[in-house]
Amino acid sequence: MFSEIVVANKNYAACAVNKPQGLDQTAIKVIRYDCPSFLLPVRLVNIDNQVQLRYELTGGIRLSYLSMNMRKKEFNQLLGQMIAPFMDCADWFLDYHNLYLDRNYIMVDQNDYKVKYIYTPLVHGNVQEEDLLKFFAEFVMEVDLLDDPAYITSVMRCIMGKEASLRTLASMLKKQTQKVSFAPETPPEQMKQEPIKPEPTVPEQNVQQEAVQPFGSGQKYGENNLAGAIGAELFGDDSGSKKKNKKETKKENKKENKAEKDKKPKGFLGKLLEGDKKPKSESINEKEELFPVMNAYPQPQPAPQAYDVGAAGSFNTEIEEDDEGEGTDTLRMRLESSTVDNVPELIELDMSKVCVVVGRYDKTGKMSADFNFDMSLTYIGRRHARFEKVGEDFFMIDLESKNHTYLNSEELLPNRRYPIHKGDRITFTKKYAITYRVC
Repeated sequence: MFSEIVVANKNYAACAVNKPQGLDQTAIKVIRYDCPSFLLPVRLVNIDNQVQLRYELTGGIRLSYLSMNMRKKEFNQLLGQMIAPFMDCADWFLDYHNLYLDRNYIMVDQNDYKVKYIYTPLVHGNVQEEDLLKFFAEFVMEVDLLDDPAYITSVMRCIMGKEASLRTLASMLKKQTQKVSFAPETPPEQMKQEPIKPEPTVPEQNVQQEAVQPFGSGQKYGENNLAGAIGAELFGDDSGSKKKNKKETKKENKKENKAEKDKKPKGFLGKLLEGDKKPKSESINEKEELFPVMNAYPQPQPAPQAYDVGAAGSFNTEIEEDDEGEGTDTLRMRLESSTVDNVPELIELDMSKVCVVVGRYDKTGKMSADFNFDMSLTYIGRRHARFEKVGEDFFMIDLESKNHTYLNSEELLPNRRYPIHKGDRITFTKKYAITYRVC
C-alpha cells in the first residue's frame, strides 16, 4: 500500500489515493494542523491530478529494527506506549481502526519508547478487531525477556484469552507499572530491626573486687583503684592518685621549656648540629621502644640484585596490543582521515548491549550518547548514529543527523538499517571528512 520516497534528504512513506471523496476531511485537518504526538505528520500532494498522502518517517527508528531482547520493565513501557494511541484516538475524534499496522512504518523513540503511527484518513476503517489482536500477539511472541521469560504467558492471556481486548491488556500493564514504582527498595524482612546484642562483659577475675562508683556520685579521680591503675599506665603515675597544684605544674613546665631552649643551638647550623647529637644506634633503640610490635617480627631484607636493562626478560615496558580479532561483541573503528583535531584514533563499541549510540558531549559537558566525541565537534550530532548487532552481523542507522553519515562514500537515509562489514569506511559529516575504517 505504501511506497518510500526521498525528498530533500527526508524519507517519506507515500500512498496514492484512488478515491479522494472517501477521505475523512476532519481527520486530515486534525493531523495537518494539530497533529497528536502519537501520529506521524502528513502532507497532501497533487501530482498529475492524483492526490498523494506523504508521511515523514521521523521521531525514532522503525519498530522492525528494534531488538527483541529486552527486560521486563522496558517491555512493559514499550507495549504500553504501543497501546496508548488506540485509547487516545477518541479524544481527537479519530478512529483507531485507521491506524496502519506495519512495523516498517511504526516509529519508536529510544529515549522514552514513545510510538508514532501512520493514520489513514478514511471514512471507514480498514482494520478489524481480530487483526488488531493478531498484530499484538505476533509482536509479543517474538519478544525475548531476559529477566522474566514466563511473563510473556501472562500477557498472551490478555490478548488471546476469553476476555481478550486492548483495555484488558492496558489495565494489566498499568498494574505492573504501579507495582514496580511503589515497590519498597528493601524487603520487609530486612527492614525489621535486629535485636541489639549485649556487649561482652569483662571477666570477674580481671576486675578488682572493689566496687566502682558511678560517675557524679562524689568520687574523684584517683580514689578508684581501677581508674588509678589506668591513669598510671597512661601518664606514668605509679599510684594514679597523686595530685599537683595547677600553678606548680605550670611553673615547672615553664622552667623545663626554658632549659631546653637554652640548650638548643639557634639558626640553620643549630638544626644541622641537632641531627648529629644522637647516634644512629640510639635513634634505632628509640624507634624500637616506640613501636615494639612492629619490630617484634624481623622482616627479611632482600639481597641487592643487578639488573641489566638491555637484557631480555628484565624490565619490559612495552604494552602488549590487544588482539583485534578477539571479542565478537566489540566493534572497532580506526581513524583513517580527518580534517579537524580532537578526534579519537580508535573507537571501541561494546555491542553486548541492545544498541550503542554514537554522538558528542553537549555544551554543558554532559554525555548525550554511549560514545561521545568532544563537545567542540558541533557538526556531529549529540545522537548522530546508532549501531546494532543482530546475531553475528553489525548494522548502522543514521538518527536524522543534520550533517549526515556516509558508508563507503554513500549517504545513509535516516532511520534505515545498513549492514557494515570489516574494511568498510564510515564518515561522520562529509564537510569535515571524519572517516573511520571498520577493523
